[in-house]
Amino acid sequence: MTYIKLGYDPNEKYGWRILKEGECADRHFLGEMYNGKLLVQINAMLWEKVKNIKKIQVKGFDAPIMIDGKRRTGKSTVEKTIAYLLNPDISINNFVIGLEDSADKIENARECDPLCFDEAILMGGSKDAMAKKQKQLSKVIDVAGQKRLCLIFCMPSFFEMNRTLAVNHSLFLIHIYTDTQLNRGHFAFFGTKKKRLLYELGKKNQNSYSKPTSDFTGDFVNFELPFESEYIQLKKLSLREALNPDQVKKKDKNLTESDHKTIIMANIKEKSPYITDEQIWTMFGIGKSEFYRRKKRYKEVFAKK
Repeated sequence: MTYIKLGYDPNEKYGWRILKEGECADRHFLGEMYNGKLLVQINAMLWEKVKNIKKIQVKGFDAPIMIDGKRRTGKSTVEKTIAYLLNPDISINNFVIGLEDSADKIENARECDPLCFDEAILMGGSKDAMAKKQKQLSKVIDVAGQKRLCLIFCMPSFFEMNRTLAVNHSLFLIHIYTDTQLNRGHFAFFGTKKKRLLYELGKKNQNSYSKPTSDFTGDFVNFELPFESEYIQLKKLSLREALNPDQVKKKDKNLTESDHKTIIMANIKEKSPYITDEQIWTMFGIGKSEFYRRKKRYKEVFAKK
């Protein structure tokens, strides 16, 4: 299916305009801007599904969706692309590091915002751990409905989710996969009806995605957020705690979400000195005074450890 190139246009119904030939570089425009926002390249049919999310939200409903696939196949790329199209003003605060801070993220989210749950959150070392997490997720979805949020869940396998989350709550599933040469960039889309059948038939067939056939398939290209470095740091922190819960230092376990953010902001400044203080506090959605308070706390508490 043909890619389309989208440029931000607040005068358009869905906030984006399909650009014509010559209005932007031909495929290789990663990082280019249009009306102050990043250009986005996306499968045309998938863009229609993103527009459907916005239609549903206008009608007063929330829109949980699921993206699954093996690690390193590109789930996060699709997640970021969809989230940015839903709201190009998102920040690192739209990405949830753990279920324990999801309530705060929902409370601070704006109406119809995307809220992304990375795959590390949905990983568990046992069935009991997964069951507990999924019960928490059900509560998260109920609360999110009041703000008509689009909750984007990235996960290793759709079949590991309980039926309520996989079949009843989510609008659709995007399954990410590699081709026979292990090249990334491919997806299969399962709508509400196909997703229900897939859950029933696939689980009986060793978690196979072959039956039923997907509604459509397509490709995707790389996409990086304006705050990509912060996003990578957040993923590393989330994955480290998910994979090695028993090896995380006690002092780290006692850190609050606010502490983690403070440390991430300080690390960004240290590794990327060309980024201004104002850019950092804007990325994190905080004010100037709050930024300098955190900066002082980092020097007094964390920099010495």
